[in-house]
Amino acid sequence: MNLKRILTLSVAVCLAVGAFAQQIDIGPLPKARPFGDVDFFLHRDTVTISFTGDVMQHGAQIDAALKKGGGKNYNYENAFKYVAPLFRQADYMVANMEFTVGTKPYTGYPCFSAPPEIASAAKNAGIDLFLMANNHICDKNAGGLKKTLDAYENLDMPKIGAYRDKKQADTASVILVELKGMKFAMFNYTYDTNGLPIPDPYYVNLQDSTEIKKHIRQAKAMGADIIIALPHWGIEYVLAPVAEQKQYAKMMFREGVNAIIGGHPHVPEEGYIYVKRQQGPMAKDSVENIVFYSMGNYISNMSRSGWTSTGMLITLSFTRDRGTGKVKMLMPDWKYLWCFRPGQYTEDFSVVPIEEFLQGKDFNSGGKTPTQIQAFKTLEDHYQQIIQKDLIKVVYR
Repeated sequence: MNLKRILTLSVAVCLAVGAFAQQIDIGPLPKARPFGDVDFFLHRDTVTISFTGDVMQHGAQIDAALKKGGGKNYNYENAFKYVAPLFRQADYMVANMEFTVGTKPYTGYPCFSAPPEIASAAKNAGIDLFLMANNHICDKNAGGLKKTLDAYENLDMPKIGAYRDKKQADTASVILVELKGMKFAMFNYTYDTNGLPIPDPYYVNLQDSTEIKKHIRQAKAMGADIIIALPHWGIEYVLAPVAEQKQYAKMMFREGVNAIIGGHPHVPEEGYIYVKRQQGPMAKDSVENIVFYSMGNYISNMSRSGWTSTGMLITLSFTRDRGTGKVKMLMPDWKYLWCFRPGQYTEDFSVVPIEEFLQGKDFNSGGKTPTQIQAFKTLEDHYQQIIQKDLIKVVYR
């Protein structure tokens, strides 16, 4: 990705109040790239930034990776194999890494420590930025934070949300990514660290309105065209945001954040695309703000419901208006993902894009074993629930 230039600098987030506008059903969304109408002549290149949910490492996943590696190393090939082509289509790809790395013995819930191979596999699959601010980042105390930071730095992997000390946090809490001449500022924070103290001298960005507002101010000072907040928040296993999430979202929009992409609840939550109506014969409606409250899990061993096996791949699209020079958000795209456990599709944990899988030859073959047949049927049935739930809404202002 030779078009990428990454600069880091500190920033923070904030808290808000206000009412969202009336929801209007406008039917299928237009494609993100504005080919075929006057917009094509007004816009330059389109930039796409994609995001996926919680990359988890439960004990069963660690055991399966060791088994696939022949008992001597950890092989995470199937964790990303079927989604990596979609990751690589984006100009920039972001994922939440919800574990520490490198502290032996490797463990799953409730105190996560994963083999470094999961980080290498994620990078090789096309992920460009790791999010570290989550409720499990202090699971292995100071040693776990040090080893995680070391592992990511040894991979030369950009990361945000957790730092070696407050001084580093002050200069690296906001990452500025330049893509095709457009500048995108991103920051990441968590509601808590499961009650565990953040070990001195390390620093984790926590949900604090004063800090969030500071980050937004600094993003503006850095010349960001677009500001994206990446919070770890909400209530687990709930498909709708709670009042606190809504308040923070309103505040962040008011302070200048353009898009919010959240994680933590381990299920997809509602999303809202706020569109402003424009006037005049040549006017086009414009996307003003976007919030996806939770992307759900990317990969995990959770089995609470079909929803904990469901994740999202969200792609935001941007272009620069030739007339005004302003960077605009286009309609986003989203795909639902599904996590299979060992034997349900491959011999270990694997993630597939649901629609493509349901249209593919493996699904249409019906499955080769009773376990596969049942797993394929479960996915097919759950996809109907996803469609009926209709989590993502377009709201006209």
